[in-house]
Amino acid sequence: MKIQHKRIIKITLFIGAIVIFYSTGLNTQVSALVQRGLLKTGIFNPKIERAQETTGTSENELTKADFEVQFYNEQDELVALKTFSGKPIFMNFWATWCAPCIAEMPGIANLYADKNKDVNFVLVSFDTDFQKARDFKAKKGYTFPIYRVANDLPEMYNTGSLPTTIFIDAQGNLALTHMGMADYDTQDFRSYLDSLK
Repeated sequence: MKIQHKRIIKITLFIGAIVIFYSTGLNTQVSALVQRGLLKTGIFNPKIERAQETTGTSENELTKADFEVQFYNEQDELVALKTFSGKPIFMNFWATWCAPCIAEMPGIANLYADKNKDVNFVLVSFDTDFQKARDFKAKKGYTFPIYRVANDLPEMYNTGSLPTTIFIDAQGNLALTHMGMADYDTQDFRSYLDSLK
């Protein structure tokens, strides 16, 4: 009887810990921490080759990016993607509830610190409450700008996957779309961004 009583207490404590873990939101942070470790292995890094999709008019012509999409910035000002043309664009779709998104953020922050003068960073939050994204950014001390979608995304950007990162070269061509988390804080990736100028 005493052994069964101890077992019931252990099971109750275990279930209680799981309930606390999920109800406080710690599950996202812990999952992100584990995934951040996996990112450092390099197995999730994107293939950094230029996209070879064609527009259908010529075999060698790259797909032009759709610059008509609009976002709201942190000050709730409407910003069109075309205002970022002329420099490569690093566009990342993420959310605070998405553990893989959170896992790749420190690498993106480091990349932004090194490349923000040469590359436009457009980090688009898919949180239904944009204030959560603002609060998350402030809590983590990130300095990159964040945005929210103002209208429907064009089909070329709407992958249905978070995180998704899209690269547009300085000439306005869609250079790469990567679905899933990645470690962008690498020298190879910095060299790739330099090639998009």
